[in-house]
Amino acid sequence: MKKKLLNLIGILSLISIFVIWTQPVKADVDYDITDMNVTAKVNRDGSVMIHRKIYYDFDSDAHGVFYRQNLTQKQQIKDIQVKVNNQLVVAANNEKNNTYQLTKKDNSYRFKVFHRISEDSRIKVEYSYKILNLITNYKDTAELNFKIIGNGWDTDIDHAQATVVFPEPVKGLKAWAHGSLDGYTQVLPQKGKVIMKADGVAGDVGIEVHAIFPTAVTAANKNFVDQNKKAAIEKQEAQLAKEANERRKRKSYFGWGLAFVSLISGLAVIIKGFFGKKLGFKPKKERDLAHNYEIPNVDPVTAQVLDNAAWPDTKAFTAYLMQLAGKKKIKIEEFKTKHLKKTNYRISVVDESILDDDLLYFLFKQVGDGKSFTTKGLRNYTSRKLGKKFDSWCKKRYKQTEKDGFLDHGLKMVRSHYRSLAIIGIMISIAAWAIAIFQLGSSTASVVGGGILLIIIEFIAFFIGNNKISLYTKKGALETDQVRGFEKMLDDIGRFKMKDVCDLILWEDIMPYAVAFGLSKKVLKQLRLEFSEDELNATGFIVGSSFYSTGSDGFERNFTSSFSEGVSYGSSSSSGGSGGFSGGSSGGVGGGSGGGAF
Repeated sequence: MKKKLLNLIGILSLISIFVIWTQPVKADVDYDITDMNVTAKVNRDGSVMIHRKIYYDFDSDAHGVFYRQNLTQKQQIKDIQVKVNNQLVVAANNEKNNTYQLTKKDNSYRFKVFHRISEDSRIKVEYSYKILNLITNYKDTAELNFKIIGNGWDTDIDHAQATVVFPEPVKGLKAWAHGSLDGYTQVLPQKGKVIMKADGVAGDVGIEVHAIFPTAVTAANKNFVDQNKKAAIEKQEAQLAKEANERRKRKSYFGWGLAFVSLISGLAVIIKGFFGKKLGFKPKKERDLAHNYEIPNVDPVTAQVLDNAAWPDTKAFTAYLMQLAGKKKIKIEEFKTKHLKKTNYRISVVDESILDDDLLYFLFKQVGDGKSFTTKGLRNYTSRKLGKKFDSWCKKRYKQTEKDGFLDHGLKMVRSHYRSLAIIGIMISIAAWAIAIFQLGSSTASVVGGGILLIIIEFIAFFIGNNKISLYTKKGALETDQVRGFEKMLDDIGRFKMKDVCDLILWEDIMPYAVAFGLSKKVLKQLRLEFSEDELNATGFIVGSSFYSTGSDGFERNFTSSFSEGVSYGSSSSSGGSGGFSGGSSGGVGGGSGGGAF
């Protein structure tokens, strides 16, 4: 019996899983309400004819839309009409396309409009209906208190306008609107109209209209309460208006305060940038440099550091190895793997004094077998230790330029502090400006224009101020001029005869610099144009082999690529009257009304 029960439970579980899997997944519909326009026409019997136009912009497919109208127990709706894109849709319970269902639960009416909607479609849906007993007549006034745009929407409304239209001019008409503090109400007694407008209406806020007018306007209204109410309504709305105005003032003060913070922060950045003192010594601009045909006094790694005023990169380390090979301190040999035709390189120790370098020691002892390592082994080495060793090597080589008196560490700290403070100042200015615009609402034209101009000037000042702080000492600027003149000569190669500059042996010493500057391909191409293969081979110049090939098999590209892959783990250097809305609510009918899509 127990076994049968377990089998039954297992079968039911499988059925449940199958049912869940086969159920269609319900995805949220992605849409916006771009506009909503509501007109409420007041009738003499106290009913109000509502005409609601809703403009949707869909970013996904949908089956239709729905709208919910909440009322009180004594109110009801009649004379219903629904349109989609100006075409009438009929009431039906079959859920067919271009039909609608109207259901009532308690005091809530729910329209469900079936209309196939495709992605990137725009549709207009209109609801027309009469609400009975919406207006209440008192002894001394008539009152309309209605959530004309409900607070039960699934999304915000980009632009909203609600209009209350009376059958005739209404002397003594007063009206208030509740919702966003940025909204505006226009009361027109001589035209018998109240117009409310607001942008960016939150779906859970809506717009509520509260109007009082002479009872003669709705003389046929049977919804009558035998008491005076006008003074109480005016007192209530005066209090709500006072609270709303106080909130507006606080919001305005806060907004202008933030605008002032943005201005002060921006001015600090601008003053420091434009009027800050120049520090350090600047090398010459490239256009003022003459070609330098002499090999620099510094090695290729230091030359790259001076050129960029930054840590060396993997190209600099490749140039370092090439220079060691030229000095016969290491040996570089190409080989191919048994199963692959891809060229690899083996780097072997010749002079063990180079192992005093921590990075070289690690490469030979940890990546390799103690005597040599290969580019294939580098590509397969994924320890973070290699990246950290490379960072340490880069830092050490940069620090050496400071010790040699080429770069000033103090100026580096000054520039770092300037950059940090300026960026913080710009961020504060932008953030304060953006929040100020939000707080000040529609009265922000000057703040928007002035803020944009201020931020543009801030960025210009930042770059000017940063450019005023040079990391070079006087000695460093002069040496950098020599390095960059040498680089300019290599970059302009082909405009002169290489044989006139120096012999082939010296060009072998020059090649590591070309690698560090990223110009080796251009220099090698010109070498092979001006020197024959026999000349290259006769001198034993390693450029004659695939060591300096411009293709992927050449040592430079092969090693740089392999080394970059190896150090990528753990390295940071490899790469009532007219006026504004009142807040709150005056308790109007229709709270919770709203809608969405399905």
